[in-house]
Amino acid sequence: MVWVKNKMNRFLKLLFFLGVAIFITKPYFSTQFPYTHDGENHLARFANYKIALREGQFPPRFAPNLLNHYGYPVFNYNYPLANILSVPFSILKINYEVTFKIIVFGFVIFALLGIDRWLKLLGFKQKARLFGLVLFSTTPYLISAITFRGNIGEIMALCLLPWVFWVVEKSARVAKKSSFTTSKKWFILGAIIWTMFFLSHNVTVLFGTPLVILYALFSFGRKISHHKLWLISMVSGIGLSLWFWLPAVLEKNLIVLDQADLSKNFVGQFPTFSQLLFSPLEFGFSKIGGVDSLSFGLGLAQILIFILGGILLAKKKMPQKLRFLWLIILVFIVAQFSFTSPLWSIIPLANFIQFPWRLSLFIGVLILPLGALVFQKSQSHFKFLLLFLIFIQIVGIAKLRSADYFHKENIDYDVFSQTTSTANENLPKTFSYLKFADWQPTAQIIAGDMSGKVEILEWTGSNRSYQLSISKKSTIIEPTMNFAGWETKVNGKLVKHKDDEQIRGRIGFELDAGEHKIETKFTQNTLARMVGNGVSLLVGLVLILYFIIPKKYK
Repeated sequence: MVWVKNKMNRFLKLLFFLGVAIFITKPYFSTQFPYTHDGENHLARFANYKIALREGQFPPRFAPNLLNHYGYPVFNYNYPLANILSVPFSILKINYEVTFKIIVFGFVIFALLGIDRWLKLLGFKQKARLFGLVLFSTTPYLISAITFRGNIGEIMALCLLPWVFWVVEKSARVAKKSSFTTSKKWFILGAIIWTMFFLSHNVTVLFGTPLVILYALFSFGRKISHHKLWLISMVSGIGLSLWFWLPAVLEKNLIVLDQADLSKNFVGQFPTFSQLLFSPLEFGFSKIGGVDSLSFGLGLAQILIFILGGILLAKKKMPQKLRFLWLIILVFIVAQFSFTSPLWSIIPLANFIQFPWRLSLFIGVLILPLGALVFQKSQSHFKFLLLFLIFIQIVGIAKLRSADYFHKENIDYDVFSQTTSTANENLPKTFSYLKFADWQPTAQIIAGDMSGKVEILEWTGSNRSYQLSISKKSTIIEPTMNFAGWETKVNGKLVKHKDDEQIRGRIGFELDAGEHKIETKFTQNTLARMVGNGVSLLVGLVLILYFIIPKKYK
């Protein structure tokens, strides 16, 4: 009977998770795709990731068809997890729009499971955990990201954060009860979760990793045995994701990211106090100054939970680690006000947040244990008030509608002609060519023997080969954005690319008169990429061997 009861409870919990996930992602239950800020850009990235892999890039770093086939190094700098997960669906020729919907829906369910497990480890009973799950379903930041903004990276990062906190809590308990060898499955699972988090969304990783480390330090102090397992799994996650992060950081100087308006003018994106409290969920945009059409509200129930949590903190009725969470929420709320801009200016890399209101992403996760605690400790009238506010938020979310819907076939995303980055912040500093509409899949002689002959043997966005016949020294260009990693061989020997007012950042080189076979290919041949790829491969092999070798041989 106990076995049957447990099975029934799991089945009901699964139904609850499915119901909540459907409620949260309801804009995606349509034959068309919702119009959002970033959704279409991500669909084009799915397409180009598939194309780059098919053309031999591993891992993909240069999107071959973006910018009207001139290419764009978006994959070298922007979170790759969603693109990686889209590949199996692309192989099965599933529409990119359907792929996007499946990934988001799956991550929401994954988040609900992680929240339930995290709250359970923190000692909360079933009713308090259910309240936490319902509270998550009304998180304004998550709803806005799904319905209006379409930023799949932020959605995945938000859904992975509860699992990262769970890894810290679970690892401490496992390490305390058993040896490192016998707890290998938790170590491997932790490494996978950390890796997924590191590849999910750059800004969230930048601010979230120190947050989780502080959470662990505050929770376990100097108890080394508590820290060992999660710390090693985090380091393994760093190693597994270094193929992305090392080039993204060390090759950042090659692009205009630091000079982009969203990075330079982030101090103009602070929300107002009334926007944090009262702005309704609706489609819009964040603009410099205090007049915005995008919602930055924290949520009525979330605000009340924060206030009641402060009362519990003052009465010393709050566990130590939840005090830390409450204080961090306070810091993240205050940090969104413009008077803190002098502090932002001295925090390294802080400008890459672009929008200070992104801190609300973390508040939406950190408030969950506080919500469970407040609900568990509150008297009936406060519980009724909390449930009433939750009900109001649920009704409001149920009435939300996407701004518009559209549908495109996969071929439309395969030939997407823009860059997929809002301010073109991944543009190489050397690229200044503007006549994108003139693209043709062939090389061109722009100086010298203008009547020379070009015979194309193969041409793709990641590699090409052709025969060239010229009667005098000439300058050749290929209609492709030049970026670190492109190499050209002439008759089997590397030639140096050049740049001038005619070439303007395209692939270009000079050749003497004669018959030439030219091969140009995008490679991983930069120091950062080779080191990052090598370390990730080595860490991956070590983890595989650690997992499959029998315990008696360790």
